[in-house]
Amino acid sequence: MSGCSFEKNIEYPDNIEFFEVTPIEETEPVNSNNDAADDIAIWVNEQNNENSIVIGTDKQYGIYSYDLNGNLIYSNKLGRINNVDIFQKFNFDGQIFPLVVGSNRSDNTIFLGRLFPNGSIKKVIQNDIKSRIKEVYGITTFDSEKEKYIILSGKDGTVEQWEINVEMDDINVNLIRTIKFNSIVEGLVTDLMYRKIYIAEENVGLWEINVDLEVDLDKKLILSVDEKYFKSDFEGVTLYEKDDGEGYIIVSIQGSNSFGIIDRKTKKILSVFRIISNKNIDEVSDTDGIDLAKLSSNKFPKGLFVAQDGYNENQNQNFKFVNLLSILNNLDTKN
Repeated sequence: MSGCSFEKNIEYPDNIEFFEVTPIEETEPVNSNNDAADDIAIWVNEQNNENSIVIGTDKQYGIYSYDLNGNLIYSNKLGRINNVDIFQKFNFDGQIFPLVVGSNRSDNTIFLGRLFPNGSIKKVIQNDIKSRIKEVYGITTFDSEKEKYIILSGKDGTVEQWEINVEMDDINVNLIRTIKFNSIVEGLVTDLMYRKIYIAEENVGLWEINVDLEVDLDKKLILSVDEKYFKSDFEGVTLYEKDDGEGYIIVSIQGSNSFGIIDRKTKKILSVFRIISNKNIDEVSDTDGIDLAKLSSNKFPKGLFVAQDGYNENQNQNFKFVNLLSILNNLDTKN
């Protein structure tokens, strides 16, 4: 067990269910010391889900690529990449491939790179896109048939929305909107069906805004930080989508070493869970980034949930893999 402060006995309100799950795999620790591992993106290999790749950032080095057993398969020295996301299918120069995007704190830019099946990542444009944010932080993508957006956040509370267009053999990325929050923003995720962006303002809570510029921002606070149940910081955000519009928004509640699950349609908080230790893998605490993917492999038959672990016993930080089915089963039972 790690030596961190891990509050096991928080009593949640009667209308909020609480449960615990355990990891079944973990990655090798990152090479960098102290606060280094941060965020995750998962590429689903549609031809063979077993060969899907988990991308994890080391914000002192770059990006690591892992297989579904947590083994390191490639190390990409790309700069101080803080957060990462991925366009699963990007059409460029006559080829379709996964496009990785990252917030690079080395020079406050947006990194764009092609992910190869061996886990290597290569730049697709010569010069990274320069952000106007003083210190870039979080990043996510919005990917529809007609639009491709990158949403970038910063320590000063600024959120930028960038549009990607492919013209001939060029990729053009243009800033189309800037939104200001009052304090640090990092974690964010988009909802394609509802055309929303969910944004974690670390010391305030989880917000919802519209992705479209043509309509009102309609900024709403979905879940607030408090002193008892949902302690700051709110960090990573991810989304579990069902075809009928149902599903769940999951947010990392770093101050409570837990994860909040919000109903995608009603925006009501449903459950809170923690990732506790098993015989071989320590608990997850002080979490930054999270992500999930609906895939089917031997170990993860209904999908994979990944969380950064801020305290990895006496080793450098790493990422823990949870069978998504163990989370969904608890939700199906309790809700």
